[in-house]
Amino acid sequence: MKKLILLFTFISLASCSHDADVHDYKEEKNYQGPRYMDPPAWIQGTWMDDKQRAFKFTQDDLLYKYPMQNFISTSDEIYDYESKYWKEYEQYQNPNVQEVELIDYYSLKYNCYGAPSKKFMFTRISENQIESTGFMPGIYTKQ
Repeated sequence: MKKLILLFTFISLASCSHDADVHDYKEEKNYQGPRYMDPPAWIQGTWMDDKQRAFKFTQDDLLYKYPMQNFISTSDEIYDYESKYWKEYEQYQNPNVQEVELIDYYSLKYNCYGAPSKKFMFTRISENQIESTGFMPGIYTKQ
């Protein structure tokens, strides 16, 4: 009987414990993640092509989407890359974020977890059109 009570106590304690080192800050409501990019003002907004693919630029993020899907945040992809290496290998892995901004040109390149690096390249054609020559190439119109 004592062994049964001891076993039950051990199982209860083991199920209640958690690893204090593993904390997912993204789950906190007020968490502001690291800033990886700073898109120029001229490109900020939502851009769509004739295939219903879209880019959305904010002050600190680049989001992209395919037809009938939700936007995917590049900041989240970069954060996931860093956190997966930290959790799996207990070491930091640099996502190698490279951002280039010129008068009518903006590019972003970074490493992804389990995938080749992504490179976005945009050239301003006019106030209402940009051309993507990297990931998801095409002509995009401001919405």
